[in-house]
Parts: sequence; structure tokens; C-alpha cells
Amino acid sequence: MKTTLFVLIAIFGFALPANALDLQAITSKPAAHNPQFDNKEAWPNLVGDEYFLKQKWEKKRLLIWNIHGSAEKVGGRRGGLDGRNPANWINAATGQPAKSIPDMDTDIILPDSDTPYTVNFYGPKVSYWRHVTIGRNAKILTGGHRDNSIQIFGNVWVRATGEISTYGSMHFIGDRDTFLRQDWPEDGMLKKMHDERLVAPYDPKAKNPWTEDGRGGRSITVYMTHAKAPEKSTEVIGYVRAADEVGIKSGTFIVGRDSRFVSMGPAAVSVNKGAKVVLMDGSQCSHGQNQFVNRDWGVADGAQVTGGTPDRPLRRDAYFGVGYRNWMNLPVPELENSKKNPEQQTGVKLYYGYSGYNAQIRGDLIGYPAPGSDARLVVCWQRISAGGAGSWGRGDEAFKKVFPKIVPKIGVWIGGASRLANVRFDDLHRGGIVVPSADVFNFKRWRNVTLGEGCLSKDPRELIREINPKKGQRQTPDKKYTTM
Repeated sequence: MKTTLFVLIAIFGFALPANALDLQAITSKPAAHNPQFDNKEAWPNLVGDEYFLKQKWEKKRLLIWNIHGSAEKVGGRRGGLDGRNPANWINAATGQPAKSIPDMDTDIILPDSDTPYTVNFYGPKVSYWRHVTIGRNAKILTGGHRDNSIQIFGNVWVRATGEISTYGSMHFIGDRDTFLRQDWPEDGMLKKMHDERLVAPYDPKAKNPWTEDGRGGRSITVYMTHAKAPEKSTEVIGYVRAADEVGIKSGTFIVGRDSRFVSMGPAAVSVNKGAKVVLMDGSQCSHGQNQFVNRDWGVADGAQVTGGTPDRPLRRDAYFGVGYRNWMNLPVPELENSKKNPEQQTGVKLYYGYSGYNAQIRGDLIGYPAPGSDARLVVCWQRISAGGAGSWGRGDEAFKKVFPKIVPKIGVWIGGASRLANVRFDDLHRGGIVVPSADVFNFKRWRNVTLGEGCLSKDPRELIREINPKKGQRQTPDKKYTTM
């Protein structure tokens, strides 16, 4: 025993310089590989039914970034220290520099720091990690090339002033139930806006608060895919944002209680056949702006978006957020260069005049309320008055004058095979439920579907709009669909 103690002292006390990291202090804190779910200070809102609580993990290699180590820089427009140099990582088991960079069987920690620092995995390469913990004032980047990507097999925990981001793709894969936790910003502003369902007002001179939240490039990735084994899940805790394409290809993507997931770019959140998005109590999944060119959601036949699950039922509403378009058919001026580019004017007619819907639902929308609860899966406006055109759309001054006049009311397309149960539609304009046939709107396949106070009518006949998918819709609508 004394010999063992002497060896440990030799490793941790003498082998490293005087300013070496306190590995014991770092590894004793709650982290992605060691969540310490019974620590109420670290996990105040756990209910006990979360799937990731039950997941078992084998012990693997743990690497800790040596913030007192190499000052070696990497290339790239965002700079930082070289994450692909194993000498910059400390093996927690030995206290010595790592012999190889992190891989799919490695857990990593970027420790808390009083001085901000960046670790960069630069270049068109794939990084493989298991559990990832990003501490206070730490940033991990995989930038410089679209092909650069991260494959994550375990939990991710990002502290309130930490950041993880990739210019390329982030893939959540594997056969385990995990969490993706990014703590809310410390000033509490976004958390208050979310909890109280406040509107982020339109201001062409101000940044969208859901984009500029004090952390700059807060989006965890540009492109994100969820491709886990069937029945395995990733659960968002806190506030997580992706910059562009989000594909839920397989498994279950859960937005946890009182949490929020936002997709900012022009692409839709696509949910593939067999995949699920689950929204828990007080949570919301949505776009971060109102798109005119593209749609916010694409839910395939055989896919599901649910409020809660049969074994994790809702006790409070969960929110399926949708942006709005120019449903009022307000006149939008031509672009200044439309004579030189006639296709631009075609875009005005297709996208900025009367247009249909920002969510296309071919799959199912189902709420699972707890016994005795009136909680619902709520289809509603996402309450962000930003955008108006999407990232690839118009942002000219003429359009900015029209956009604030459009009342935020939504339209949703629902397929003939879709099942709906325990759903409340809110914020619908007239004709806001678009169906291929009016026969779709019936209570044989639609059970306990209600209309909220935010809808412009409570009469289903005024909210239903039939569009033959083969013929499309008229660009000059009946006035009954464009009035308050």
C-alpha cells in the first residue's frame, strides 16, 4: 500500500511541472463520462424516467486537455491549439502525455479555465469521440473544411461559457441512450424567454437573441445527423442550436423537459421513416426564423413527432414550433436587379407572395398526456420574429418594410395517412391546415384534436384548405384565406 502511494505521488507530484493540472479536482467534478446524477446541484430537474439515467458504460481511456501545455497553433480561420497532437492531452490514468489522439473509445475533458482557450481539430478529417465535456471558457472546434466531422458515441456536456462547434457535420451514433447537454447562458435571458414563451420581436437593427446569445458561434455544428440504433435516443438538456441541416435519420431524438432545440439555417428539420422526435414537458423544437424560401419541418411517412411517450407521459404542454410566411399576400416590391435577373422575379411570386405552409407532415403527431392531465402536443408559431426569408432569401430594405406587417400565423400540410391524437393547433391562419383532401380532417384518424385561442377561427371549415398535390395551389388565393 505504501509502495503504491509512493508511486502515485511520484507520478502526480514530481513527474509534472509545478503548474500541472490538478487531475483529481478535474475528474471529481460531474462530467459527461461521470454525470453524478444523484448530485442535485448539478442535476436539479431530473425526474427519474430519463432513458440516459439507466444506461451502463464501461470504463474507457480518459484524456484531459493540458491547458498549461503546448502553445502550438493550427491553421484555419478560427485558429486555436492543435487538438490532433497527442502531446497536448494528458492520460488521466497515468498523468503523462497521451500516446494517441482521442478515438471512439476515448472520453475527453476540456477543463474549466479563467482564460478562454480553443482546441482545434483542423482539416478535412473525421474525429471520433465517446463522452465529451467542455468546461468553463473552453472551446473545441473542428473547422476549416466542410468535410470535417465529429462522430459522437456518448454523452456531451457543455458548460454555460463553453462551446463546441464544427464547420462540417456532427453525427450522433451508436447503440446507447445518451444526453446532449448545453447549459443555458448564465444571464438567464433566453431561459426566461423560453419558460415564459415570450416573443422575440422583429428589429432589423438588432441581432436575433436566439442567434446572438453571448457566445458568438454557439451553434454546435453546421450540419447535424442523428443515426442511432432503433429505440436508442439522444436527449437535449438546456439549449442546443444547429446552424443548418438537421436530419433525424434513425433512433429517437428527445428535447428534454424545459429545453429547446433550434435549427437556424435554410434547411428543414427532416425526420426519416422509422425515426422519432419526442418533445417533453415545456420543451420546444423549431427553426430560429421565419422562412419564406424553404420549410421548417419535413416529417416523412412512417416518422413520428410526439409529445412525451407512453412511459414518459406529458404533464405540461410540449411545443412543435413552426414559422410563418406571407399568408396575407401583402405586395412585395420587385428586387432592384429583377430586370437583369428575371428568375428573381419568379422567386417573388413563388415565395414572397401568398404561399402555403412551413411544415409538411406525412407521418404522425401524437401527444401522450398523463392520466388526468390536459397536456398536449401543441403545433404553434415558434415566437421568433426574425428572418422573413431564410438564410438564402431576401433581406433587402424593401422587403424589410413589408415583413413586420405580416401577422405571425402559421400553415401546416398534413398527409392523408397521418395519425393525430391529443394535439392542439395554435396560431393558425384561415386555411392554415392544408390537406390533400378535405376527407382527411376527420375524427377517425384524428383523435382529440383541438384549436387554441391563437387560431383566427375555431371553425374547422375555415381552417381547412384543400390542395390537390398534383395540381398545386393557386398563387392568387381566395380572400377568405388572407384576412384577419
